[in-house]
Amino acid sequence: MNNIATIVNDDVNHDGVTVVAPSKPDYSKKMACSNCGCDDLVLMDRNISSDEMTSKDYYFDSYAHYGIHEEMLKDEVRTKAYKNAIILNRHLFKNKVVLDVGCGTAILCMFAIKAGAKHAIGIECSSIIDVAREIVADNNMSDKITLIKGKAEDIELPEEYPKVDIIISEWMGYCLFYELMLSTVIFARDKWLKPNGMMFPDKACLYITAIEDHQYKDEKINCKNYTNLSISLILSNENKRVG
Repeated sequence: MNNIATIVNDDVNHDGVTVVAPSKPDYSKKMACSNCGCDDLVLMDRNISSDEMTSKDYYFDSYAHYGIHEEMLKDEVRTKAYKNAIILNRHLFKNKVVLDVGCGTAILCMFAIKAGAKHAIGIECSSIIDVAREIVADNNMSDKITLIKGKAEDIELPEEYPKVDIIISEWMGYCLFYELMLSTVIFARDKWLKPNGMMFPDKACLYITAIEDHQYKDEKINCKNYTNLSISLILSNENKRVG
């Protein structure tokens, strides 16, 4: 990220739920992103060195970026779709216990409380959860929202809420399935969702259409032979592959 954009620099408001600019993290905890070297602020509290990190560690490390969450929060279409699904179904959320899998900044947890939920629980692997706790406190919801750091497969819910009535999650990635978070949501459903419980969203549609990149195809098909040697076999095979 060459252009640093962080939640620190800009408050985001969604009809009564304010993602307030949190205080900047202590500089002893500030590090450059371990996988791209940018200067975006990352909260780090891992006990392993970069040499010991696995691909999963790098993946969750990326979600400690302020910028990633700011981009999602400022996606008005996405955020309002979730807000409307929750707020306009107050009768479903009233006095219910709600679980958000991959809660990020806890925006969906706060929407659930706004809709009348009894309690909301957010699970988040990355260190952005420390910022989420500040945001929840700034919105005076700390007594109604419990945030747990860790993987859904590794943690347990609070004793007073061993099961939940509703699971909400923004699990969709590019082309729907990128990031492979759906399996975690299914795990949470099977482990914690009460019988006849609800999921938001509970279904998705993936539409696929064929496209053609004319520029790429032309570059390949019209590849020039500047060698003064016979390479027609290679060019003809390339044309077949591209075509």
